[in-house]
Amino acid sequence: MTFPRSALRGRRLVTAIAIAGLAGSPLAAVLSAPGTAGAASAPGPNAVVAFGSASGVSGAGDVSGMPGPNVSIAATPDGNGYWVAAADGGVFSYGDARFFGSMGGHPLNEPVVGMAAMPTGGGYWEVAADGGIFSFGNARFYGSMGGHPLNQPVVGMAATPTGGGYWEVAADGGIFSFGAATFYGSMGGHPLNQPVVGMAAVPGGGGYWEVAADGGIFSFGAAPFYGSTGGMDLSQPVQGMAAVPGGGGYWLVAADGGIFSFGDAQFYGSGTGSPITAPALAMTARPGGYWILYGQTASLGTPLGQEEILARLGYLPLTWTPQGFAWRWAGVPGQLTRLWTPGQYNTVLEGAIWAFEAVVGLPMDGQISGPEIAALTAAAQDPSANMNPNGYTYSLAQEASGTPTPETLTVWHTGVVVQSTPANTGIASTPTAIGTFPVYIRYRNQVMTGLNPTGTPYADPVQYVSYFTGGDAIHYMPRAQYGYPQSLGCVEIPLGPASIIWQYTYYGSLVTVTPN
Repeated sequence: MTFPRSALRGRRLVTAIAIAGLAGSPLAAVLSAPGTAGAASAPGPNAVVAFGSASGVSGAGDVSGMPGPNVSIAATPDGNGYWVAAADGGVFSYGDARFFGSMGGHPLNEPVVGMAAMPTGGGYWEVAADGGIFSFGNARFYGSMGGHPLNQPVVGMAATPTGGGYWEVAADGGIFSFGAATFYGSMGGHPLNQPVVGMAAVPGGGGYWEVAADGGIFSFGAAPFYGSTGGMDLSQPVQGMAAVPGGGGYWLVAADGGIFSFGDAQFYGSGTGSPITAPALAMTARPGGYWILYGQTASLGTPLGQEEILARLGYLPLTWTPQGFAWRWAGVPGQLTRLWTPGQYNTVLEGAIWAFEAVVGLPMDGQISGPEIAALTAAAQDPSANMNPNGYTYSLAQEASGTPTPETLTVWHTGVVVQSTPANTGIASTPTAIGTFPVYIRYRNQVMTGLNPTGTPYADPVQYVSYFTGGDAIHYMPRAQYGYPQSLGCVEIPLGPASIIWQYTYYGSLVTVTPN
C-alpha cells in the first residue's frame, strides 16, 4: 500500500473557459438540469434512470423503489448491466450483472460509500467511509484504509484497468493506492474550495481524476484535463463523475441530476431529482449513454435529516454529501469537533437550527418543529438562494488563573480566526457557566443591572453584548486590564475587539467556555 501525496497537477478553469469546454449540449440544458429537453420525469428515492443507449439495455433500464439508501453504481464491462450498492453494503444487480455477494446484513463500522467492478465482470469491491474494502467474486483484496486514521472520510474508489488494484479517495482529496494501483498524486494537503466527492480512473490506465462538490476537476498522471465547473454558480452541488469508455472525456452529475459533459463526452439528457427526497448521487457510463443513480436523504423530522440539509445550506461547520459528513475547514477546534455526533440532536445541531430560525424569521428555540421543518423544506428546494447569509462563527473562551497565562476569547468565522483577545470571566462567587451554548439575544448597547456579591446594586453601561446562557454574555466592559477572573459571570473584553467580535456572534453561533 502507498500513502504519499505528491505535488498538485490538477487545475480549475475560470468560468468562461469551462463553459467553452462543455460538450454535447446547449449551455442552458447543462446548467439548469430540471425540466431540460431530454430529461426524465422526476424519480422517487432510490432509483436509476437510463439515458441514451442505456435506455435500451434489456433488464437494465429505469428502476425505482429499490431498498436503498443507494450510494454507488458500477456498469459491467460490456455496458449491458450494472450493480448498485446501498449504504448497508447490499448489492443489487441488473442486466447482465451477476450477483457475487454483498455486505448487506453484516455489521459495518462505517457505511458503504462506493463500489468498483472488475474489468472482467466477474466480481466487485465495496468501500466504506473508513476505507474498509470488501471484495466479492474474483475481485481480490489488496489492502484498505480500514483501521488507519484518516483526516477525512473516504468517499469513493476506482479500479485499475486490469483489476489488479484499486484507489480510494477521501473528502480532502487524499488518494490511497493498493495492489497494482500506482499513486500519481492527490489533493491531500492542498486547500479545497469544496470537498472531493468522487473519482474516476483513465480507462486505459496511467492516471485518474478527482471531482469536488463545486465541479472542480483535478487530474493526475495520464488523465487529461477537459474542463470543469469550478468557479461556476451551480444550482446543486456535484456528487460524482464518470469517464467516457474511450477516455476522451468525462461527465459530472449534480444532486438534481444535472449533467455536465466535457471533452468528447456527449450529452444524452439529464435528470430531474429532488435533493430533499431523491438526490442524484452517482453515475456510470456505457458506449452511447449512461445511468444516473438516485438515493434518499433522511426525514427532516429526524436529527440526521436536519443535519444533512443544514450542512448543505452552510449552517453547520460540516459539509454533507450522500457519502457522509466532513468538516468544512482544516483546523476546526477540538472543543467543537468533540460536540458533534451525526444523527444525534446535540449542541452543534441546536445552534444551527437556532441560526436558521433567526434568518427565516421563526421564533428561536433551536428545536425541530413543524414550522421549522416547513421552512427548511422550502429553503432546501433552492439551496443557491437560501444559503446561510452570515457564515459560521464559533467562539472559545478559555479560563485561566491569570498571568502568565491570561484568560482569552478566540473567535473563528468560516474557519479563520477573526479575533483573539484577553478576556475576563467570572469570579469564584459568580462564575461563568462552563459548557457550550448558542447566542440567543444581542444588543449593541445595554445597561446591565443587578446586585454585586456585597449586595449593593450596579447599573453598568456596556456595549456589543451577545448573551449565550442565562445572564452570561460576551461584551465590552471598561477595565484597567484584562485576562483574569473579575466579572460577575460574563466574558468581558476590550472595546476594539468587542466591536469586531459582535459583528460575527450571530444568533445561534456557539460559545464554549472551558475551565482553567
